[in-house]
Amino acid sequence: MNSYYRSLRSIIVAVGILTVLASIRVCSAPAAAAGERPPQVSTIDRGARIDDVSIETYGIINRAVAMRYLSVHAGDLLEQRALERDYTNLVTLAGLRTRLEIRRHPESGSVSLHWIVMGKWFETTDHPFYGDQPLTIPIEGFGWVFTSHPLDERGATVSSYSQVALRAQLARIVYTKPLWVDSQSGREGDLIVNTFGARGVFRASEPVTEDVYSWATGNEVNYLVHGTDGTQVEFGFRNTRSTSAKPTYITAPSVDDTFYRPARSSTFEAGASHRCPAPPTQWYPPHCYLQYRVEAFDSIGGLGATTESRTLFADAAQYDRVGASTLALHVALNRTGGVLATSGLLCAYTFGYAKATCGTDANLLQAEFRIADARPGPLKFILFTETAASRVRGGDQPFAPSSFAWRADSGVGVLYHGFRFNLAYGNQGGRITYEVLGQLF
Repeated sequence: MNSYYRSLRSIIVAVGILTVLASIRVCSAPAAAAGERPPQVSTIDRGARIDDVSIETYGIINRAVAMRYLSVHAGDLLEQRALERDYTNLVTLAGLRTRLEIRRHPESGSVSLHWIVMGKWFETTDHPFYGDQPLTIPIEGFGWVFTSHPLDERGATVSSYSQVALRAQLARIVYTKPLWVDSQSGREGDLIVNTFGARGVFRASEPVTEDVYSWATGNEVNYLVHGTDGTQVEFGFRNTRSTSAKPTYITAPSVDDTFYRPARSSTFEAGASHRCPAPPTQWYPPHCYLQYRVEAFDSIGGLGATTESRTLFADAAQYDRVGASTLALHVALNRTGGVLATSGLLCAYTFGYAKATCGTDANLLQAEFRIADARPGPLKFILFTETAASRVRGGDQPFAPSSFAWRADSGVGVLYHGFRFNLAYGNQGGRITYEVLGQLF
């Protein structure tokens, strides 16, 4: 009963925090309302000569940076497709609130384009760093981003990223420099340098059930190429130091317990992904059909590294329309080789279990039927079923087996104004969870 009240209290506190964050987003909505749809060219203006292209800026953006994302210039002819391309570049690549004024000159039959853009210095994130930050494993919770004014005409910025969950936290200081922008194809190449710190948790079950916290710090450099169609390709290198507050008591040749000595790794990274270029409220056809992510990490020896390991993440979600509803299928497979630090154990989270299933390898299968989610309205219902499993390579303990141990649950979810609440039942009984819309696939 006490555990029930503790859970209920934590839910109330978290909902209060999320409500405050939601109010921040709602208060900023009117200023952005004008830039929520691409500009439309009237029939009479199509094919007109463009005399001038001007930009009016607000917030953390300047004219020289915004101009890099425009493919239509003075002297070109006005076409709907070209304006939609530039609008998408400004919104998706540059991350700007955008609207366009088309000014006609009746005496000459020509037009002038006047773009109005705004760059926000503060944003809340409605999902983890799935598409925001490359090569980062998503964690639950909510987050926010503070971004500086552009430091040069290429648009280099310094940002602080934070992600907060009940147990796990992540903070980053990031320097981002757009190296090139191809406004015709809608692609951009960025250099990203960042330093980070994080706290993770492993829910131990033996010899007693308790949270085993771990901490990681490090530095990272990435080269990221991303497009307006949601595709990303990235390459990078990171150096990480991690340690744990308590031992996990897992004994296996594939695991190095970071309680007894800090673990250091020097890791090369490469990955490719595709995310839905629409907000989470539109993760259904025709706005979204497929999201996927494949990432490989190779922790080499040298540069102070204490272990060598290899990790592969494969994650895909498919969305299919069933009338006004959506059937979503999600599969995630995580595999490692070599010796893995316990602070880097891989986990698969499910609704019905307070403890994630963690090990050197993990699987996750989920299916959701989102009832009438394509119809307008603040209240939506979801039916879901899922299962997850983990194993420890070479493990021979009951709580760290070498074969996959599966755990399944099913339940009902409710979406309301960007928040999701779930009631799931597994073999450990019922459990209530909550999150910001977009946390899942």
